[in-house]
Amino acid sequence: MSPYQPRKSGGVAGRRARPRRARAGRSERAAATQVTIEPLGPAHAPALQALASDPAVLATTNLPSPYPPDGAEAFIRETTRRRQAGVEFVFAIIAGGRPIGCCGFKGVGGEPRSAELGYWLGQPFWGRGYATAAGRQVLAFGFGPLGLARVTADCLLTNRASRRVLEKLGFHFTHEGPPRPDQRQEPGDVLAFFELPRGAWGG
Repeated sequence: MSPYQPRKSGGVAGRRARPRRARAGRSERAAATQVTIEPLGPAHAPALQALASDPAVLATTNLPSPYPPDGAEAFIRETTRRRQAGVEFVFAIIAGGRPIGCCGFKGVGGEPRSAELGYWLGQPFWGRGYATAAGRQVLAFGFGPLGLARVTADCLLTNRASRRVLEKLGFHFTHEGPPRPDQRQEPGDVLAFFELPRGAWGG
């Protein structure tokens, strides 16, 4: 479940506003050159702790709410253990030389080999194309070295921006339904579920 939300934007007074699609395309091309990913490690904890503690982020993610004071450090320890076991691969999203969120796979395994994609960004970095850029890099790792045949993902049904990110990455909608037992649930939550087979991945 992911917190990617668009920033509001408008035209410039006295000038014709540029088409939204053109602006979005330029933003995504710029983000593709600005964003990198690296395996999540202890050095990322302070920045991610501050970002993940934001109520706006917690409202649209599966992160525990309120976020524990040692939440980032504890998560990094656990995901490092799972990486070593080969079942989870989480990356820090880096822009401007600092961590701005996370993106990665959990539940890696099965036959054919599959995993679930998840991601979140700190609120100051919403609406810049960073989630899409990071997602492409993580999927390239998944369908390449990791050898995945299929990737699933989900987001809140009301989170239209996150849905657009998944669609840009090539995912197709499969169904909607309540959160799984392993996901944080709020009254009335409905999720949209998506799938991306390796054959549909465009890179």
